[in-house]
Amino acid sequence: MKRVSGGMVAGAALACAVGLLGAANAPARDQAIPRGGKVVAKVPIPAGTGAFAVGEGAVWAVSDTGPVLTRIDPGRNAVVASIKLKLKSVCPAEAPGCGDAAAGDGGVWVTHVDDDTVSRIDPATNTVTATIKVGSRPLGIAVSQRAVWVANGGGPSISRIDPSTNHVVSTIRLGPPSAATDRMAVAAGGGRVWVTMTKPDAVMRIDPTTNKVSATIKVGPRPLGIAVSQRAVWVANGGAPSISRIDPSTNHVVSTIRLGPPSAATDRMAVAAGGGRVWVTMTKPDAVMRIDPTTNKVAATIKFSSLRSGEPCGFIASTRSAVWAAGAHCIASSGYGVVTRIDPHKNRVTRIVAGFKAPIGLALGFGSLWVADLDAKQIDRVNPRTGRIVARLRVGGLPIRLGIGFGSLWVRDDSGRVLRIRPQQ
Repeated sequence: MKRVSGGMVAGAALACAVGLLGAANAPARDQAIPRGGKVVAKVPIPAGTGAFAVGEGAVWAVSDTGPVLTRIDPGRNAVVASIKLKLKSVCPAEAPGCGDAAAGDGGVWVTHVDDDTVSRIDPATNTVTATIKVGSRPLGIAVSQRAVWVANGGGPSISRIDPSTNHVVSTIRLGPPSAATDRMAVAAGGGRVWVTMTKPDAVMRIDPTTNKVSATIKVGPRPLGIAVSQRAVWVANGGAPSISRIDPSTNHVVSTIRLGPPSAATDRMAVAAGGGRVWVTMTKPDAVMRIDPTTNKVAATIKFSSLRSGEPCGFIASTRSAVWAAGAHCIASSGYGVVTRIDPHKNRVTRIVAGFKAPIGLALGFGSLWVADLDAKQIDRVNPRTGRIVARLRVGGLPIRLGIGFGSLWVRDDSGRVLRIRPQQ
Protein backbone atom coordinates (compact mmCIF):
# COMPACT_ATOMS: atom_id res chain seq x y z
CA MET A 1 0.00 0.00 0.00
CA LYS A 2 1.28 3.41 -0.92
CA ARG A 3 2.09 5.95 1.73
CA VAL A 4 -0.27 8.85 2.17
CA SER A 5 0.67 12.36 3.02
CA GLY A 6 -1.62 13.63 5.69
CA GLY A 7 -3.26 10.60 7.15
CA MET A 8 -5.02 7.24 6.32
CA VAL A 9 -7.92 4.81 6.09
CA ALA A 10 -10.80 2.17 6.97
CA GLY A 11 -14.70 1.33 7.94
CA ALA A 12 -18.08 -0.90 7.45
CA ALA A 13 -21.39 -2.70 8.41
CA LEU A 14 -22.72 -5.76 10.47
CA ALA A 15 -23.38 -6.13 14.18
CA CYS A 16 -21.01 -8.05 16.40
CA ALA A 17 -22.91 -10.37 18.69
CA VAL A 18 -19.89 -10.98 20.88
CA GLY A 19 -20.09 -8.98 24.11
CA LEU A 20 -17.18 -7.38 25.96
CA LEU A 21 -17.08 -5.10 28.97
CA GLY A 22 -16.66 -1.62 27.56
CA ALA A 23 -16.96 -2.75 23.93
CA ALA A 24 -18.94 -0.64 21.52
CA ASN A 25 -21.92 -2.42 20.04
CA ALA A 26 -21.69 -2.59 16.30
CA PRO A 27 -24.61 -0.91 14.56
CA ALA A 28 -26.94 -3.23 12.72
CA ARG A 29 -26.79 -3.06 8.96
CA ASP A 30 -30.32 -1.74 8.61
CA GLN A 31 -30.04 0.69 11.52
CA ALA A 32 -30.07 4.34 10.49
CA ILE A 33 -26.78 6.05 11.23
CA PRO A 34 -26.31 9.81 10.76
CA ARG A 35 -24.10 10.81 7.90
CA GLY A 36 -21.91 13.14 9.98
CA GLY A 37 -20.42 14.57 6.84
CA LYS A 38 -21.29 15.34 3.28
CA VAL A 39 -19.58 14.35 0.09
CA VAL A 40 -19.33 17.78 -1.47
CA ALA A 41 -17.31 16.69 -4.48
CA LYS A 42 -16.61 13.58 -6.51
CA VAL A 43 -13.66 14.36 -8.69
CA PRO A 44 -12.91 11.80 -11.43
CA ILE A 45 -9.37 10.51 -11.85
CA PRO A 46 -8.02 7.56 -13.87
CA ALA A 47 -8.89 4.25 -12.22
CA GLY A 48 -6.24 2.17 -10.52
CA THR A 49 -3.85 2.37 -7.63
CA GLY A 50 -1.41 5.20 -7.03
CA ALA A 51 0.19 7.56 -4.55
CA PHE A 52 -1.65 10.43 -2.85
CA ALA A 53 -0.50 13.71 -1.33
CA VAL A 54 -2.08 16.85 0.14
CA GLY A 55 -0.05 20.06 0.14
CA GLU A 56 1.40 22.90 -1.91
CA GLY A 57 -2.10 24.36 -2.30
CA ALA A 58 -3.74 21.30 -3.82
CA VAL A 59 -4.65 17.62 -3.62
CA TRP A 60 -2.52 15.36 -5.82
CA ALA A 61 -3.32 11.84 -7.03
CA VAL A 62 -0.96 9.66 -9.02
CA SER A 63 -2.63 7.05 -11.25
CA ASP A 64 -0.24 4.25 -12.10
CA THR A 65 -2.26 3.18 -15.13
CA GLY A 66 -1.43 6.43 -16.95
CA PRO A 67 0.76 7.18 -15.42
CA VAL A 68 -0.67 10.61 -14.76
CA LEU A 69 -0.67 13.07 -11.87
CA THR A 70 -4.02 14.72 -11.28
CA ARG A 71 -4.19 18.09 -9.53
CA ILE A 72 -7.40 18.93 -7.72
CA ASP A 73 -8.10 22.54 -6.78
CA PRO A 74 -9.78 22.56 -3.34
CA GLY A 75 -11.25 25.97 -4.10
CA ARG A 76 -13.17 24.66 -7.12
CA ASN A 77 -13.40 20.95 -6.29
CA ALA A 78 -12.29 20.24 -9.80
CA VAL A 79 -9.41 18.82 -11.76
CA VAL A 80 -7.36 21.75 -12.95
CA ALA A 81 -4.51 19.75 -14.44
CA SER A 82 -3.76 16.24 -15.67
CA ILE A 83 -0.03 15.98 -15.87
CA LYS A 84 1.36 13.16 -17.98
CA LEU A 85 4.30 11.38 -16.44
CA LYS A 86 6.43 10.10 -19.30
CA LEU A 87 8.04 6.84 -18.28
CA LYS A 88 10.02 4.27 -20.20
CA SER A 89 8.65 1.36 -18.17
CA VAL A 90 5.12 0.26 -17.36
CA CYS A 91 4.27 0.61 -13.68
CA PRO A 92 4.29 -2.71 -11.81
CA ALA A 93 0.87 -4.04 -10.89
CA GLU A 94 2.00 -5.00 -7.40
CA ALA A 95 3.38 -2.79 -4.62
CA PRO A 96 5.24 -0.48 -4.69
CA GLY A 97 3.68 0.23 -8.10
CA CYS A 98 5.02 3.35 -9.78
CA GLY A 99 6.39 4.70 -6.51
CA ASP A 100 5.71 7.31 -3.87
CA ALA A 101 4.77 10.99 -3.78
CA ALA A 102 5.39 13.95 -1.47
CA ALA A 103 4.50 17.62 -1.56
CA GLY A 104 6.83 20.25 -0.11
CA ASP A 105 9.60 22.78 -0.67
CA GLY A 106 7.77 24.37 -3.59
CA GLY A 107 7.15 21.19 -5.54
CA VAL A 108 5.42 17.86 -5.86
CA TRP A 109 7.84 14.95 -6.07
CA VAL A 110 7.00 11.55 -7.56
CA THR A 111 9.32 8.54 -7.61
CA HIS A 112 9.34 6.04 -10.48
CA VAL A 113 10.59 2.66 -9.29
CA ASP A 114 11.37 1.02 -12.62
CA ASP A 115 12.60 4.17 -14.40
CA ASP A 116 15.03 5.18 -11.66
CA THR A 117 13.79 8.77 -11.81
CA VAL A 118 11.94 11.39 -9.80
CA SER A 119 9.58 13.85 -11.44
CA ARG A 120 9.28 17.36 -10.07
CA ILE A 121 6.01 19.11 -10.74
CA ASP A 122 5.77 22.87 -10.37
CA PRO A 123 2.46 23.78 -8.67
CA ALA A 124 2.63 27.26 -10.25
CA THR A 125 2.55 25.92 -13.82
CA ASN A 126 1.27 22.34 -13.40
CA THR A 127 4.08 21.04 -15.52
CA VAL A 128 6.88 18.55 -15.05
CA THR A 129 9.80 20.91 -14.74
CA ALA A 130 12.41 18.23 -14.21
CA THR A 131 12.90 14.50 -14.58
CA ILE A 132 15.75 13.74 -12.25
CA LYS A 133 17.83 10.61 -12.60
CA VAL A 134 18.40 9.01 -9.20
CA GLY A 135 19.58 5.62 -7.99
CA SER A 136 18.21 2.19 -8.82
CA ARG A 137 14.62 1.50 -7.74
CA PRO A 138 13.66 4.68 -5.88
CA LEU A 139 11.15 3.75 -3.19
CA GLY A 140 10.52 6.23 -0.37
CA ILE A 141 10.87 9.99 -0.41
CA ALA A 142 11.15 12.62 2.33
CA VAL A 143 11.23 16.39 2.05
CA SER A 144 13.16 18.58 4.46
CA GLN A 145 14.21 22.21 4.32
CA ARG A 146 16.12 22.80 1.06
CA ALA A 147 16.48 19.09 0.31
CA VAL A 148 14.59 16.09 -1.06
CA TRP A 149 15.82 12.67 0.02
CA VAL A 150 15.14 9.59 -2.11
CA ALA A 151 15.71 6.05 -0.82
CA ASN A 152 16.89 3.80 -3.66
CA GLY A 153 16.48 0.11 -2.92
CA GLY A 154 18.44 -1.27 -5.88
CA GLY A 155 21.79 0.25 -4.98
CA PRO A 156 21.10 0.78 -2.19
CA SER A 157 21.67 4.51 -1.86
CA ILE A 158 20.21 7.88 -0.96
CA SER A 159 19.89 10.58 -3.62
CA ARG A 160 19.82 14.14 -2.34
CA ILE A 161 18.05 16.57 -4.66
CA ASP A 162 18.54 20.30 -4.41
CA PRO A 163 15.09 21.84 -5.07
CA SER A 164 16.70 25.11 -6.24
CA THR A 165 18.47 23.38 -9.15
CA ASN A 166 16.55 20.09 -9.57
CA HIS A 167 19.87 18.28 -9.57
CA VAL A 168 21.12 15.37 -7.53
CA VAL A 169 23.88 17.04 -5.55
CA SER A 170 24.94 13.88 -3.79
CA THR A 171 24.51 10.12 -4.10
CA ILE A 172 25.20 8.49 -0.77
CA ARG A 173 26.08 4.82 -1.09
CA LEU A 174 24.64 2.62 1.61
CA GLY A 175 25.90 -0.78 0.53
CA PRO A 176 26.86 -3.08 -2.36
CA PRO A 177 24.37 -4.27 -5.02
CA SER A 178 23.93 -7.48 -3.01
CA ALA A 179 22.25 -5.38 -0.30
CA ALA A 180 19.37 -4.45 -2.63
CA THR A 181 15.99 -4.39 -0.91
CA ASP A 182 12.37 -3.40 -1.43
CA ARG A 183 12.01 -2.43 2.22
CA MET A 184 13.54 0.95 3.05
CA ALA A 185 12.15 3.64 5.32
CA VAL A 186 13.49 7.19 5.28
CA ALA A 187 12.78 9.97 7.78
CA ALA A 188 14.11 13.53 7.75
CA GLY A 189 13.94 16.25 10.38
CA GLY A 190 15.85 18.08 13.05
CA GLY A 191 18.92 18.31 10.86
CA ARG A 192 19.16 14.54 10.49
CA VAL A 193 18.20 11.88 7.95
CA TRP A 194 17.62 8.26 9.01
CA VAL A 195 17.35 5.25 6.69
CA THR A 196 16.50 1.65 7.58
CA MET A 197 18.34 -1.14 5.77
CA THR A 198 17.24 -4.79 5.90
CA LYS A 199 20.69 -5.70 4.60
CA PRO A 200 22.80 -5.46 6.77
CA ASP A 201 20.11 -4.94 9.46
CA ALA A 202 21.16 -1.39 10.20
CA VAL A 203 20.05 2.21 10.35
CA MET A 204 22.18 4.70 8.48
CA ARG A 205 22.41 8.27 9.69
CA ILE A 206 23.04 10.84 6.97
CA ASP A 207 24.64 14.16 7.86
CA PRO A 208 23.04 16.82 5.62
CA THR A 209 26.02 19.14 6.11
CA THR A 210 28.46 16.66 4.57
CA ASN A 211 26.14 14.36 2.57
CA LYS A 212 27.89 11.38 4.07
CA VAL A 213 26.91 8.46 6.23
CA SER A 214 27.92 9.71 9.64
CA ALA A 215 26.97 6.48 11.38
CA THR A 216 26.01 2.91 10.57
CA ILE A 217 24.07 1.66 13.53
CA LYS A 218 23.51 -2.06 13.83
CA VAL A 219 19.97 -2.85 14.93
CA GLY A 220 17.85 -5.97 15.11
CA PRO A 221 17.08 -8.30 12.20
CA ARG A 222 14.87 -6.93 9.40
CA PRO A 223 14.25 -3.31 10.42
CA LEU A 224 10.87 -2.33 8.97
CA GLY A 225 9.62 0.91 10.49
CA ILE A 226 11.08 3.98 12.13
CA ALA A 227 9.72 6.69 14.40
CA VAL A 228 11.55 9.78 15.60
CA SER A 229 10.85 11.45 18.93
CA GLN A 230 12.57 14.41 20.57
CA ARG A 231 15.57 12.53 21.98
CA ALA A 232 15.36 9.10 20.41
CA VAL A 233 14.97 7.13 17.22
CA TRP A 234 12.86 3.97 17.50
CA VAL A 235 13.32 1.12 15.02
CA ALA A 236 10.89 -1.77 14.68
CA ASN A 237 12.72 -5.00 13.80
CA GLY A 238 10.48 -7.70 12.38
CA GLY A 239 12.96 -10.55 12.36
CA ALA A 240 13.43 -11.00 16.10
CA PRO A 241 11.06 -9.10 16.85
CA SER A 242 12.37 -6.15 18.86
CA ILE A 243 12.67 -2.39 19.15
CA SER A 244 16.06 -0.72 18.89
CA ARG A 245 16.37 2.66 20.62
CA ILE A 246 19.02 4.91 19.13
CA ASP A 247 20.44 7.91 20.96
CA PRO A 248 20.96 10.62 18.27
CA SER A 249 23.62 12.32 20.40
CA THR A 250 25.88 9.24 20.33
CA ASN A 251 24.56 7.24 17.34
CA HIS A 252 24.47 4.15 19.54
CA VAL A 253 21.73 1.68 20.28
CA VAL A 254 21.22 2.30 23.96
CA SER A 255 18.62 -0.38 24.36
CA THR A 256 17.25 -3.41 22.51
CA ILE A 257 13.78 -4.19 23.74
CA ARG A 258 12.74 -7.76 23.05
CA LEU A 259 9.13 -8.17 22.01
CA GLY A 260 8.96 -11.90 21.45
CA PRO A 261 10.80 -15.07 20.39
CA PRO A 262 12.14 -15.63 16.84
CA SER A 263 8.99 -17.61 16.06
CA ALA A 264 7.07 -14.33 16.37
CA ALA A 265 8.90 -12.84 13.36
CA THR A 266 6.63 -10.75 11.14
CA ASP A 267 6.59 -8.43 8.15
CA ARG A 268 3.78 -6.38 9.68
CA MET A 269 4.88 -4.02 12.43
CA ALA A 270 3.83 -0.43 12.99
CA VAL A 271 5.59 1.91 15.42
CA ALA A 272 4.45 5.32 16.68
CA ALA A 273 6.08 7.66 19.18
CA GLY A 274 4.65 10.65 21.00
CA GLY A 275 3.33 11.92 24.29
CA GLY A 276 6.12 10.19 26.21
CA ARG A 277 5.11 6.76 24.91
CA VAL A 278 6.09 4.37 22.13
CA TRP A 279 3.54 1.96 20.66
CA VAL A 280 4.24 -1.12 18.54
CA THR A 281 1.76 -3.45 16.84
CA MET A 282 2.53 -7.18 16.82
CA THR A 283 0.62 -9.72 14.74
CA LYS A 284 2.27 -12.43 16.83
CA PRO A 285 1.03 -12.61 19.59
CA ASP A 286 -1.87 -10.36 18.47
CA ALA A 287 -1.01 -7.45 20.73
CA VAL A 288 0.00 -3.82 20.98
CA MET A 289 3.02 -3.22 23.17
CA ARG A 290 3.78 -0.04 25.05
CA ILE A 291 7.40 0.95 25.53
CA ASP A 292 8.32 3.21 28.44
CA PRO A 293 11.10 5.56 27.23
CA THR A 294 12.21 6.23 30.81
CA THR A 295 13.05 2.56 31.45
CA ASN A 296 13.41 1.19 27.89
CA LYS A 297 11.22 -1.70 28.85
CA VAL A 298 7.88 -3.07 27.75
CA ALA A 299 5.56 -1.33 30.17
CA ALA A 300 2.52 -3.21 28.98
CA THR A 301 1.46 -5.91 26.55
CA ILE A 302 -2.12 -5.28 25.55
CA LYS A 303 -3.36 -8.61 24.26
CA PHE A 304 -6.02 -8.76 21.62
CA SER A 305 -8.71 -11.42 21.66
CA SER A 306 -8.54 -13.60 18.55
CA LEU A 307 -12.31 -13.93 18.82
CA ARG A 308 -13.12 -10.27 19.32
CA SER A 309 -10.18 -8.24 18.00
CA GLY A 310 -8.22 -10.42 15.60
CA GLU A 311 -4.72 -9.23 14.69
CA PRO A 312 -3.61 -5.57 14.54
CA CYS A 313 -2.66 -5.80 10.85
CA GLY A 314 -3.63 -2.26 9.86
CA PHE A 315 -2.45 1.18 10.80
CA ILE A 316 -2.07 2.65 14.26
CA ALA A 317 -2.99 6.16 15.40
CA SER A 318 -2.42 7.69 18.81
CA THR A 319 -3.21 10.72 20.90
CA ARG A 320 -2.58 11.40 24.58
CA SER A 321 -5.97 9.96 25.44
CA ALA A 322 -6.26 6.92 23.15
CA VAL A 323 -4.46 4.52 20.84
CA TRP A 324 -6.31 3.01 17.90
CA ALA A 325 -5.28 -0.14 16.00
CA ALA A 326 -6.99 -1.28 12.81
CA GLY A 327 -7.48 -4.95 12.02
CA ALA A 328 -7.43 -4.56 8.22
CA HIS A 329 -8.09 -7.91 6.54
CA CYS A 330 -6.97 -9.85 9.61
CA ILE A 331 -10.51 -10.29 10.87
CA ALA A 332 -11.40 -11.76 14.23
CA SER A 333 -12.47 -15.40 14.34
CA SER A 334 -15.98 -14.10 14.94
CA GLY A 335 -15.86 -12.95 11.33
CA TYR A 336 -15.82 -9.20 11.93
CA GLY A 337 -13.25 -6.57 11.14
CA VAL A 338 -12.69 -4.27 14.10
CA VAL A 339 -10.80 -1.24 15.32
CA THR A 340 -9.47 -1.56 18.85
CA ARG A 341 -9.18 1.33 21.30
CA ILE A 342 -6.53 1.25 24.02
CA ASP A 343 -6.48 3.48 27.07
CA PRO A 344 -2.82 4.62 27.32
CA HIS A 345 -3.22 5.44 31.01
CA LYS A 346 -4.62 2.05 32.02
CA ASN A 347 -2.82 0.01 29.33
CA ARG A 348 -5.84 -2.03 28.46
CA VAL A 349 -8.38 -2.44 25.71
CA THR A 350 -11.34 -0.29 26.60
CA ARG A 351 -13.35 -0.51 23.42
CA ILE A 352 -13.70 -2.79 20.42
CA VAL A 353 -15.41 -0.97 17.62
CA ALA A 354 -17.11 -3.58 15.46
CA GLY A 355 -19.22 -3.06 12.37
CA PHE A 356 -16.39 -3.10 9.83
CA LYS A 357 -15.33 -5.52 7.13
CA ALA A 358 -11.75 -4.47 6.43
CA PRO A 359 -10.66 -1.36 8.35
CA ILE A 360 -7.34 -0.68 6.65
CA GLY A 361 -6.13 2.66 7.93
CA LEU A 362 -6.94 5.47 10.32
CA ALA A 363 -6.98 9.24 10.29
CA LEU A 364 -7.54 11.67 13.16
CA GLY A 365 -9.10 15.03 12.44
CA PHE A 366 -12.06 17.31 13.18
CA GLY A 367 -12.44 15.78 16.63
CA SER A 368 -13.03 12.30 15.23
CA LEU A 369 -11.38 9.08 14.18
CA TRP A 370 -12.03 8.34 10.50
CA VAL A 371 -12.01 4.79 9.22
CA ALA A 372 -12.08 3.82 5.55
CA ASP A 373 -13.44 0.34 5.02
CA LEU A 374 -12.19 -1.05 1.73
CA ASP A 375 -14.51 -4.04 1.53
CA ALA A 376 -17.65 -2.27 2.80
CA LYS A 377 -16.96 0.68 0.48
CA GLN A 378 -17.67 3.29 3.11
CA ILE A 379 -16.14 5.84 5.47
CA ASP A 380 -17.05 5.64 9.14
CA ARG A 381 -16.68 8.36 11.73
CA VAL A 382 -15.93 7.26 15.29
CA ASN A 383 -16.34 9.32 18.43
CA PRO A 384 -12.91 9.01 20.11
CA ARG A 385 -14.39 9.48 23.57
CA THR A 386 -17.12 6.83 23.40
CA GLY A 387 -15.61 4.59 20.75
CA ARG A 388 -18.89 4.40 18.87
CA ILE A 389 -19.55 4.75 15.17
CA VAL A 390 -21.48 8.00 15.04
CA ALA A 391 -21.65 8.52 11.32
CA ARG A 392 -21.33 6.56 8.12
CA LEU A 393 -20.95 7.49 4.50
CA ARG A 394 -21.41 4.86 1.85
CA VAL A 395 -19.12 5.98 -0.91
CA GLY A 396 -18.78 2.89 -3.09
CA GLY A 397 -15.70 2.15 -5.13
CA LEU A 398 -12.39 1.25 -3.49
CA PRO A 399 -11.72 3.77 -0.69
CA ILE A 400 -8.19 3.22 0.54
CA ARG A 401 -6.12 6.36 1.20
CA LEU A 402 -7.13 9.38 3.25
CA GLY A 403 -5.74 12.86 3.49
CA ILE A 404 -6.74 15.79 5.66
CA GLY A 405 -6.46 19.39 4.55
CA PHE A 406 -8.34 22.48 3.40
CA GLY A 407 -11.03 21.90 6.04
CA SER A 408 -11.98 18.51 4.62
CA LEU A 409 -11.33 14.80 4.57
CA TRP A 410 -10.11 13.56 1.17
CA VAL A 411 -10.55 9.98 0.01
CA ARG A 412 -8.61 8.43 -2.83
CA ASP A 413 -10.91 5.87 -4.41
CA ASP A 414 -8.94 3.47 -6.60
CA SER A 415 -11.99 2.86 -8.78
CA GLY A 416 -11.35 6.30 -10.25
CA ARG A 417 -12.35 9.17 -7.95
CA VAL A 418 -11.17 11.51 -5.25
CA LEU A 419 -13.94 12.36 -2.79
CA ARG A 420 -14.08 15.47 -0.67
CA ILE A 421 -15.99 15.06 2.57
CA ARG A 422 -17.01 18.08 4.57
CA PRO A 423 -17.39 17.02 8.23
CA GLN A 424 -20.58 18.07 10.00
CA GLN A 425 -21.29 18.50 13.68
